[in-house]
Amino acid sequence: MILCLDYKQLQLSSPWQRRSRQGRGRSGGTVGGGGGGIEHHLLSFRTKIKMPNKNFLNNPQTYSLDGIISSKEGQSQSCYLTKATIDRGVWTDINPLNQKLPMFVMQLVIVTSVTRLLLVIAKPLRQPPFVAEFLAGLLIGPSLTSHISGLQNFISDTIFATPRLMMMETVAGLGLNYHVFFLGLEMDITAVTRVGRKALSIGISGSLFSFIVGAAFYIFGVPQYLQNYKMGFLYWGVVLSVTGIQPVGDLLVKHKLLQSEFGRVAMSSALVNGVISWLLLLISSAITCSKQLFFVSLLMAVLLAVFFCFVVRPAILWVIKETQEGEEFSESTVCVILTTVLFCGLLTDVCGLSSFYGAFMFGLIIPKDVLGDRFLTVLQGFVSDLLLPLFYCSVGMRTHLDSSTIHDKNDWTLMLQVTFLSFLPKLITTLAVSYFYKIPFREGIALGVLMNAKGILAPMALNWGYDHLALNRQGYTMMILPIALMTVVASPILGYLYKPTKHFLPSKHRTLQKLRPDAELRLLACIHELQTVPGIITLLEVSNATKRSPIFLFALQLIRLAKHTTALLIEHGPGGFGSQSSRSFDGQTDQVIAAFEKLEEANNMFSVQPLTAMSDYGSMHEDVCSIAEDKRVTLILLPFHKRQTIHNQMEDMNPAYKDMNDNILANAPCSVGILVDRGIGISFRKEDDNDDGTIRICMIYIGGDDDREALTYAWRMAGHPRATLTVIQFSASESAASNIEPHDFAQDGGKVASATVDIATEKQLDADFISDFRQKSVEKEKVTYLEKESNNGAETVSIIKSLAESYDLFVVGRGLGMSSPLKSGLDDWSDFPELGSIGDLLISSDFPSTTSVLVVQQHVEKNPKKGRQSSSITSRGHKR
Repeated sequence: MILCLDYKQLQLSSPWQRRSRQGRGRSGGTVGGGGGGIEHHLLSFRTKIKMPNKNFLNNPQTYSLDGIISSKEGQSQSCYLTKATIDRGVWTDINPLNQKLPMFVMQLVIVTSVTRLLLVIAKPLRQPPFVAEFLAGLLIGPSLTSHISGLQNFISDTIFATPRLMMMETVAGLGLNYHVFFLGLEMDITAVTRVGRKALSIGISGSLFSFIVGAAFYIFGVPQYLQNYKMGFLYWGVVLSVTGIQPVGDLLVKHKLLQSEFGRVAMSSALVNGVISWLLLLISSAITCSKQLFFVSLLMAVLLAVFFCFVVRPAILWVIKETQEGEEFSESTVCVILTTVLFCGLLTDVCGLSSFYGAFMFGLIIPKDVLGDRFLTVLQGFVSDLLLPLFYCSVGMRTHLDSSTIHDKNDWTLMLQVTFLSFLPKLITTLAVSYFYKIPFREGIALGVLMNAKGILAPMALNWGYDHLALNRQGYTMMILPIALMTVVASPILGYLYKPTKHFLPSKHRTLQKLRPDAELRLLACIHELQTVPGIITLLEVSNATKRSPIFLFALQLIRLAKHTTALLIEHGPGGFGSQSSRSFDGQTDQVIAAFEKLEEANNMFSVQPLTAMSDYGSMHEDVCSIAEDKRVTLILLPFHKRQTIHNQMEDMNPAYKDMNDNILANAPCSVGILVDRGIGISFRKEDDNDDGTIRICMIYIGGDDDREALTYAWRMAGHPRATLTVIQFSASESAASNIEPHDFAQDGGKVASATVDIATEKQLDADFISDFRQKSVEKEKVTYLEKESNNGAETVSIIKSLAESYDLFVVGRGLGMSSPLKSGLDDWSDFPELGSIGDLLISSDFPSTTSVLVVQQHVEKNPKKGRQSSSITSRGHKR
């Protein structure tokens, strides 16, 4: 059976057919070169292995209809031979690759493999994923394969021949629809109203001026294109106006600038630019579709936006509410969401606009927190990693950096001119705005380079113009090179302009021991999930904020940075608690802010500054340490990566939390506390269960820096009117003490390696510290001091287990810096080194109670030559 397709008739119904119309340029007058043979080396390979199916790698038979059917310039008609066959594999004379599904699977495997390989290469070069995906499409396309004859025959003329692209491009279009839906879902459109003047000026001026320059260059720089493709100037202008939000965010993350003022201005400018670019593309596509019905198309776009907001949004939210099963989404919910994406795309397609607009607008109107992180993670991975590379492959198939498009040196010169001039508009406008707002010159250049980084909207705009005959092949190819080059050079230029010279320099006031008793205590509490908030708040309440020593708390909610997220570090201002003006990025932000607002209202000695930071898990610890350094924090409070279940078992919240905690312990510029919450707030809030609601604190003291820091914090908590403190000092018996030998600090878990420890000095520091504590606690009725003698780790464990049911909170030092006969053998069996051997024991399944545990690590100076400071429980004489 011979199936003839008139691509002119299919143009409006399927924008993905333009590639086939232009395919004849690859092999003379026919698409795919007819049913010709394979290169000689492939024939030899096939002969050597004696493959039964000799037609396995043959080119599909394609016939040109040019000259038989009249067509407009830029169009061609072709037909190809297709057969109804029964697939029995390569071991028969029937070619299985003539079937649509096997061929599509092979294309998908090739595209995905090349993309993943380039992603691996691009990662150490600090390039955003967009660069790798975009270059993968160009490498598979004829731009490379046309210069290698064997590769062209196998890739371009066989696997990716014109008749075999239809299914791939259809699936690519489907994946692109879902991708722009996620783009809209991750974009906070209301944030445009909250950006600063600098970002607003950079975004607006850069977009509009770049659009004008791009359009003018098309009109006056390549007037030969205007004869048959008069609307191409619109798409050149749109491409130059685009700034990719995702690539800008990726670059800032990779260069550790995400939480800086520079990063906030860059991302806010990219957001403004993204909104304007979508509007410019909408207007351009409306003009291209029908100049006579231009205003009708725009009116339909506005009406559809109103329809989505007031009809589709309430309907989909109601469906989600009715079909959701607890915290999980039912199959019906997922099906409704995915189907609605396609339905919205269909509506805009019917109205003369691209289906991408419908999917994008649907994403804008749906609150992200309604869908949840799990829904986004699963679907984004499938769409972005599997389907989206097919779109970039289709872009590569349309790009011809060969003799069919670039005829001579003049064309290459023109392409270089276009590439060079493409950099200038945003660089000029950004430098002008930077000069007006007194931004340093180097930062202005860096901002201009970042604003030139392109995203997926740029090739989408080119495809739209190409499919609707607004651009020819030359005009399409001329703009592809600047898209790739402008994004590639952004990373090295940014790295050159921002070379970090120092990293989290230590401060004189980063330990509790060195803090004056009348000084303000600055804490940074990190929140991952809403379930960890009650335990953190209870610990803060017991921390005894007083008029003499108030507490300034930075409540930092950490949210994983999604691929297209525009928010970075948000400082919620006074009175902004629970405000709907800021979007609840994961559905918990407002609840977290409200909880800490209540803490501040209950005790006016607390000052709370809520923060929301969005980072990738791999760099989240750097953001925490950077904020701690910037805010002059004395103690970072972290939730343990496991939580208590109703069956008194410990279950993982997220494995990434453990890695983040480990990295913070290794790099923190101040002391760190890890809270294992096992119901610390229950006895503190229920007075009828525990006398007057007193919280019973036990501090286990063995010795060392971390224990001294932990006792300092426990001593502060003892000042709370509803807290009692018992300090149990373990000491080695005479026989155990005689076996102690000098040892070295171990570089374990972030503790700094140092010279051999003077045991006598260390024992003297501990003795002075305990003596000072006992003198201060003599008149404190709620403070008890006990001494326990132990010969080895087994006896220590036995004594601690006997105390299991007597307390609500254990406070211990991490104590990984030095070993001790009191802990002999415990370190070897530790499952959680970040808690130390004693902390690990207290949460183990063998321990007879489920008491909450606070593990404290003291900040260690990076310069080992500096001596230890005073070991007094509250050092005096230090300036703040």
